Amino acid sequence: MSRTIKGLITSIMATALLQTNTAAAAQNDNHVYAGLGWTVKHGWIPSAIVGVRSVDVDGIKDVTGVDLSLSYHFTDGFDKFLLKGVRGEIDWQAELGAGYDFQGQSLLVIGGVQGRLVNYSVDVSLNGDIDAGLTINSIDKYDWEP
Repeated sequence: MSRTIKGLITSIMATALLQTNTAAAAQNDNHVYAGLGWTVKHGWIPSAIVGVRSVDVDGIKDVTGVDLSLSYHFTDGFDKFLLKGVRGEIDWQAELGAGYDFQGQSLLVIGGVQGRLVNYSVDVSLNGDIDAGLTINSIDKYDWEP
């Protein structure tokens, strides 16, 4: 792995850790998820996505955390590795992060919105390529108990 990629991953992880500071009353919710994603670049042939998400839900039902995912396109092989910061409410969260596009061999900046069982995202590669996508996944509304 090149020094550039290692440096990017280290800086993203440090930023994500800073974003996860929440109130003492926060409840932690860690889970693995799976999904199918379609992008403009790949058309109707989906990618399989697996990821892990660690969030804290605070006393006023705000969600803050990190998301790490890997996608595999059914015809082209490994697609994207993404690390995103997550912030929002129990039934939707905004996402901002970075990653690597294995097929385009480029670093990515990504933004998106995760709702109940659905994710909309746009990524921009350092090469200037833009790709948008829709993912159906197993991330539902977060539980919160007072």
